[in-house]
Amino acid sequence: MASAQQRLDEVRAAISDILSKGQSVSKGDRRLDRARLESLRDLESQYEADVARESRAGQPRQIRLYSRGKGA
Repeated sequence: MASAQQRLDEVRAAISDILSKGQSVSKGDRRLDRARLESLRDLESQYEADVARESRAGQPRQIRLYSRGKGA
């Protein structure tokens, strides 16, 4: 299974491809419609959150203990 960072890179490459080459490609009587840009943007947001979550998962959590309550 691909990591969140790999999926994010693939989605960004697809977005870049659409922005530079257009939404659809025609050759002769054949036509290829790429994924909708709106859908790719939604996936990009989701994968960005997944990447952030994965990067936080490897970090230790900080826990602060106060002897007389917080800030005392």
